[in-house]
Amino acid sequence: MLSTGDILDGKYRIVRLIGEGGMGAVYEGENTRIHRRVAIKVLHAGVAEQAEAVARFEREAQAAGRIGSDHIVEVLDLGALPNGDRYLVMEFLEGDGLGTRIKSRTRLTPVELYPIAHQLMEGLAAAHGAGIIHRDLKPDNVFLLRSRGGQSDFVKLLDFGISKFNQMSGDSGFSMTRTGAVMGTPYYMAPEQAKGSREMDHRVDLYAAGVILYEALTGQVPFSADTFNELLFKIVLEEPKPLLLVDPGIDPGFAAIVTKAMARDPAHRFQNAREFQQALAQWGAGQGAMLTTSLKLPATTPLAGSALRQPHVPTLGTGTPGAWSQTGPTLDAPPLSFPQKKKKNNTPLFAGLGAGALLLLAGGGFAAMSALDDKKPAAAAASAADASARAIAEQAEHDRVAKLEAEKAAAEAEAKKAEADRATAEAEVKRAEAQAAARAAAAVTAVPSAAPRSAPVRPAPAAREAARPSSGVSGGRKIRTSL
Repeated sequence: MLSTGDILDGKYRIVRLIGEGGMGAVYEGENTRIHRRVAIKVLHAGVAEQAEAVARFEREAQAAGRIGSDHIVEVLDLGALPNGDRYLVMEFLEGDGLGTRIKSRTRLTPVELYPIAHQLMEGLAAAHGAGIIHRDLKPDNVFLLRSRGGQSDFVKLLDFGISKFNQMSGDSGFSMTRTGAVMGTPYYMAPEQAKGSREMDHRVDLYAAGVILYEALTGQVPFSADTFNELLFKIVLEEPKPLLLVDPGIDPGFAAIVTKAMARDPAHRFQNAREFQQALAQWGAGQGAMLTTSLKLPATTPLAGSALRQPHVPTLGTGTPGAWSQTGPTLDAPPLSFPQKKKKNNTPLFAGLGAGALLLLAGGGFAAMSALDDKKPAAAAASAADASARAIAEQAEHDRVAKLEAEKAAAEAEAKKAEADRATAEAEVKRAEAQAAARAAAAVTAVPSAAPRSAPVRPAPAAREAARPSSGVSGGRKIRTSL
C-alpha cells in the first residue's frame, strides 16, 4: 500500500488515499513535473498476477484513449511498479456519482434528470461510435462534475474495465468472457446480457441507461430478488412495474422514454444513443405529449397506444430539433444550456397595467371572470386524462399479474401431471415385477407328473439280441493277439 509522499516513476506524488477495495486502491496524486492533480488507480500485486484482471485494467486505459470524448474520463498514463503493482493515472474529478445523488435525494425529477441523461447519451454515442460497449453502466459509473465549462453536473463515464471492443474496431479478440459467462452489475443488466448471450450489442448500454433513469425517478430498481439467480430470472422473463404505478406523478412523456429504453426485446428499444438523445431533446423542447404515441411502444407496454396528457414541462432551451425517429446516428445534439433571463423594458409593462385598469373600470372584469370560467373544462379534462392514465396503468399491472399467475398455475399443473405419470409408471413396473416373481416361483415348485403305466411291450428279437451283455468277443474283424 502506498503512503503519502511516495513518488511513482519519478513523477507522480501520492497526496492521499481516496478509496480502497479488494482489487486495489485509488489515490489523489500530483504530477510533479507539470503540477497537475491526478487520480491514480493501483491494482494490488496479488491481483496483478491474474491475467484477466490485468487485461481488464489495461482495457480501461485503452477504451478511454480510443473514445476521446469529453464525457469519458481521461486516462493519462499506465505503468507498473517494481513490486508488481499496476497503476493507471486519470484526470482528477471533483463531484460525486449519480448513485450518491440518488441515495441523498431518494428521487429526482425529470427536469433534473434531463441534462444528465442527455450527456450520458453523448458519452455512449462516442463510445459506441468507437466500437466499444461499456457493459457495466450503473449510477456509480456516471460521475457528476461540480462544473465544467460553466455547466454544472457535467457527466463523465467511468470504469470501462469490462467493456467489449466489437468487430467494428477489428479487436474481436478482446472479448473477456467465455461462452455463457455473465459480467456486469446484475440490477442494470439487459435480458440478453443476463442470459449470457454472445449476440448482445450496444443496446445493452441503452437498456442499462433506462434502468438508471427508472431508479433515479422512483428511488428503486425495477427488479430485486433475494438471490442472484432469481434476479436474473426476473430480468429475463418479467416486465418491470410501470413507472406510473410506482409514482403517478411522473411525467408520462418522460416515462414513455424510460419504458422504451427498457424494452425486453432489443428491437423495441432505441436503436442507438442518438435516437435516445433525440427523444430526450423532444421532451425537453416541451413536446413530451407526442412521445406517448410516437415512440411506438410494444403492445404489452402499459403506455402503448394511450394518448396521455403531457403536464406542463419548462422548455429547457434546446430548441426543436425535429422528429427523433427520422434522424440518423449523425444527429447534432442540442445544447444543454438553460435559458437566461433577459432584462426587459418596463415601459410596455406600465402601459399594459394602465390599459388593464381602464378595462376593469369599463366592465372588463366580467370578461376576465369569463376567461377563468373557460379554463375549468380544460382542468377537468386534464384531471380526466390523469385518471385515464392511472386506470390504464393499473389495468396493465392487473393483466401482468394475472398472466404470471396463469403461467404459474399451468406450470404447477404440468408438474402434477408429470408426478402422476411417474407414479403410474412405477406402479406398472412393480406389477410387472410381481407377475415375473410369481411365474418364477411356480416354475420352481412344480412337480412333474408320473408317466402312465402301460402293458409291457416285448422287445423285438433284434433288440433282445442288442440288449444282451457283451461276451467280450468282437462281432466284427478278429484281431490276432498271440503269435
